[in-house]
Amino acid sequence: MNQQAYGDPDPSEVMRPVHRRSNTLEFSKKAISSFMPRINSTWDPVTVRGNPTRSDAVNKLIKKVKKFEVRREGSKSKARRASEIEEFMSLLLLVRAHWGRDDTAYMVGSALALQWHICARIDDMIILQFGNFSPNTQYSSTLLFQMRWSKNIHEERDAPEQTVIGSMDPKMCALLNLAVYIESSANVTSSEFVYGNPKDGDRAVRRFLTNMVKNEAFKKLKAGKLGTHSIRKGSATYATRSGISKDLVNLRGRWRTRKGVVDVYIDNTQPYPDALTAAALTGPTGPCF
Repeated sequence: MNQQAYGDPDPSEVMRPVHRRSNTLEFSKKAISSFMPRINSTWDPVTVRGNPTRSDAVNKLIKKVKKFEVRREGSKSKARRASEIEEFMSLLLLVRAHWGRDDTAYMVGSALALQWHICARIDDMIILQFGNFSPNTQYSSTLLFQMRWSKNIHEERDAPEQTVIGSMDPKMCALLNLAVYIESSANVTSSEFVYGNPKDGDRAVRRFLTNMVKNEAFKKLKAGKLGTHSIRKGSATYATRSGISKDLVNLRGRWRTRKGVVDVYIDNTQPYPDALTAAALTGPTGPCF
């Protein structure tokens, strides 16, 4: 671990862990631990038996690396930061500017607007199917959907029925952008997947997004790398800044929050809390009913 972090198995006090981040070390620790025959045993330095990844030395090293990261003395983070609402709006404007010239722009505009609205990963958006959507008989101006394919979804309870609400801002309106995409794309209904080929659709969105971010007209508000995951982070951050509690954002984003037996008894479909978060994510102009 010292070799990974410092580049030296026996680092001096003046050396800094500039070669690896703490989360990379934690991943290495977990990966090595999976091959240990005594995976659940603590490490005994006297008898030299057990799981060495569970030793105090390894845990203290990771904590030390985290402190250096806070002080900006460790390895620089390569994670994508959360996008600001103004940056997201600027991105949608640039995508719309390509309407009529590039057919991919219709798909990207719809995928990004819906990704923000439902706090999803871009991988989840590409494998979204038409069968995941259904009409809302109680509120005809909205749609219902279920995200059945995702990193955090392992069983039916992890896929609640959620609401898609329109926005007064046409750029951010997930329903309007979805309708424009379907009507402008001749072959979209020939596939069961909303956004085309699930094997390379995410790459198409990433390429398009990279070009938009590099565009001189894109208004970047602060330093830090942006990517497709920035939209998921940005929508979650925007919802909490709008007064939505973290628990409701967890529900909207389908993050795994089950902790006790009571979570099994409570129905996973929560229309009001979900709609409250969905309304906040329609942007500054508010929802359209």
